[in-house]
Amino acid sequence: MKVQFGTKAETLLSLKKYDLNIPEIYYFDVKRWRDDRGAVTDDIRKAFAQKKKSLVIRSSSRGEDGGDKSMAGAFHSMLNVDPCDSEALRLAIETVIDSYAGDVGDQVLVQPMIDEIEASGVIMTRCHEDGSPYYSINYDDESGRTDSVTGGTGASKTVFIYRDVRDEDFDSPRLRKMVALAKSLEGIFGAVPLDIEFGLDRRGVMHLFQVRRICTASGWSGGVESSISGSIRHVERFVRQYFAPRPGLRGRTTMLGTMPDWNPAEIIGVAPSSLAVSLYRDIITRRVWSLAREDMGYRAMPPEELMVLVAGRPYIDVRNSFNSFLPEGLAPKTGEKLVEAWLDRLSSHPELHDKVEFEVAMTTHDPCFDATFARRYPGLLDDGELADYKSRLLGLTNNCLNLGPDGSLAKALGLIRRLETLQRGRGTTDFASRDVFDILSMVRLLLDECRELGTRPFSIIARHAFIAEAFLRAAITKGAISKERAAFFKRTVKTVSGEMSEDFLAVCQGRMDREVFMERYGRLRPGTYDVLSPRYADRPGLFDNNAIPAGVGGEAWCFELSTTERRLLNALFQASGIDAIDADGLFRYAGKAIAGREYAKFIFTRNLSDAIEGLAAWGALLEFDREQISNMNLAGILDTLNAPIQSDPREHFMRLIEQGRAQHALARSFKLSYLIRSPRDIYIVPQHRSEPNFITDKRLEADVIALGASGSEGGPLRGKIICIENADPGFDWIFTKGIAGLVTKYGGTNSHMAIRCAEYGLPAAIGCGEMLFERVVKSQRCEINAGQKILRPAGRLGNA
Repeated sequence: MKVQFGTKAETLLSLKKYDLNIPEIYYFDVKRWRDDRGAVTDDIRKAFAQKKKSLVIRSSSRGEDGGDKSMAGAFHSMLNVDPCDSEALRLAIETVIDSYAGDVGDQVLVQPMIDEIEASGVIMTRCHEDGSPYYSINYDDESGRTDSVTGGTGASKTVFIYRDVRDEDFDSPRLRKMVALAKSLEGIFGAVPLDIEFGLDRRGVMHLFQVRRICTASGWSGGVESSISGSIRHVERFVRQYFAPRPGLRGRTTMLGTMPDWNPAEIIGVAPSSLAVSLYRDIITRRVWSLAREDMGYRAMPPEELMVLVAGRPYIDVRNSFNSFLPEGLAPKTGEKLVEAWLDRLSSHPELHDKVEFEVAMTTHDPCFDATFARRYPGLLDDGELADYKSRLLGLTNNCLNLGPDGSLAKALGLIRRLETLQRGRGTTDFASRDVFDILSMVRLLLDECRELGTRPFSIIARHAFIAEAFLRAAITKGAISKERAAFFKRTVKTVSGEMSEDFLAVCQGRMDREVFMERYGRLRPGTYDVLSPRYADRPGLFDNNAIPAGVGGEAWCFELSTTERRLLNALFQASGIDAIDADGLFRYAGKAIAGREYAKFIFTRNLSDAIEGLAAWGALLEFDREQISNMNLAGILDTLNAPIQSDPREHFMRLIEQGRAQHALARSFKLSYLIRSPRDIYIVPQHRSEPNFITDKRLEADVIALGASGSEGGPLRGKIICIENADPGFDWIFTKGIAGLVTKYGGTNSHMAIRCAEYGLPAAIGCGEMLFERVVKSQRCEINAGQKILRPAGRLGNA
């Protein structure tokens, strides 16, 4: 190193000889202040009063900015202090010193405030969690403050930039300047990982406020940098090839997202285990997803998969998704225009990544179709193309709204009932007396049933629920029914989850045996696809500290349209060409679809859960624990039914396990955004700030408890705001604990947890995104103001 680290003030002063913009420095230690306050304040006035700038009085303790601990935020700094006001200056200095531990060698740093700040923030030259090779830049370009990022207040943005990024990958001059500052400091400090505080003024000048070592570096494990550096060019090449035109698909290119369509981030997480991702692929995203839509009248898709893995992270191919929403028989040219327009809209509005079916793609002909299409895509189609598109989508919609026995909703519900009948006839799936071959044969049977009689009809029913939601929203927009009345209707829809809550209450009150409850619900697990996530039956304390939320069993399950609502809705349908149902039929349809979706999920997940337990039993016979099994790929396991292993089975599977662990480790360290819009996004990774989906219009502030899928609740939840990453149905048990509200990192407006919260009238922020979620969890207390669409930390750590 050309410069040795000292205190904050000493380090900055040493850097003054380099070509860096560092505000003027004056510092003194506590002993000098105690000995001669007057001399110190005189020195400050002489140094700064003539410059007519406010001052920042900063901590420069010997205990902060060390190699093993930063003490970031532990000591006070005071902003906008008038150098000519002796009393204000004295109070500011005393405030900083009072925050110290009593070492008279601690220093106080005085600098002028920098005016007209355009952006300020923090650059780390490695990711502080694990040392992965990215410049991690967190900055605020809205408030004009210099401390908003370090203080955790206000809006901020996060960008990860691969350390060997190429100049041509930048499209932001500001980011280029931020990285240039980091590289300049690296040239001075060598290989030491750095934590840099900066400000960029409106003239384009970068100001250095602080540089210190990243104190977490000693805890980094080796191999992270080489793993990412060895993979990233291959990942970029894959993405570049994947984004090219593909036979049979409309759209010249694509995007990849973690939340559009079958949102894997919500269901299996952003860095799932090999087993979880392969199960999800097997029963949904390989082929079931598109066959279900084909059954409903959408276009017959080529054999394209919906999900793709990028550096071990699951993404939805948005082009494939959008193609599957085109009505069958639509002219290729028209389909090309629509898919291109939908992709362009999502690219321009990445905040819609978890709302594509309501805010981007036009998947149904609801009563607002004409106005919405004209607003979003004016002039996109000529008159003939638009007429044909509307006609086909209207025909598809009317067919979907068919409530008769030959309608796709009724047929799908019939298949789910067939699966339930098979499950009842089979009873409890016992793996204890089976050998390894017999267990895997049973697992394969369970998954085959799950695809044909479970996830395929579930996919159809879930799409019907989306159609129902689209019609309810359109009715609200058109003034045919109020938002409050629609919300009341949803609360009156009795679902399997509601029945579970009632049964849970019965157990707590001694009206139902636990064994009876577990016979029906015991195989549910918070992480539906995760072998490490314990089932209800395996969760000690499930019935402890329980309080049934208000509304369970207390609301009449009845909804009646008023005469005015019925008249307005019927007129709306007539004007829109909707002839398959009338006003009352809409609510029968919506009720069947909403309840049916929950029922179908409840049924098919039994097969899935049993299959997961079968895989655990198979692994146990081979002396593999659940962690090892989680790192195996489903195909690699089931293939042994048809292709015997030619070597020692344990050695064979240990190789698969190590591959799975390596993929999982890469997925955790590799930085990727919610949306990949071009190959360049592999190197420059913005973390999009998600707009939460708010439920109810209530406001509350409460303490926060974060729950993981594999752990127990860890204490009473009553009156708390619960934070979970994924809006997974296996978390239904939290609604029996008297919780006050819910926050999820991932999940859309129509996700399971959104529906459950609406059913209970529980305030929630669903799908708030990674950055806001982490701030809320760290704050230990937060506010949900659903009416004003506000989610913000409210605890003592909320600004840390």
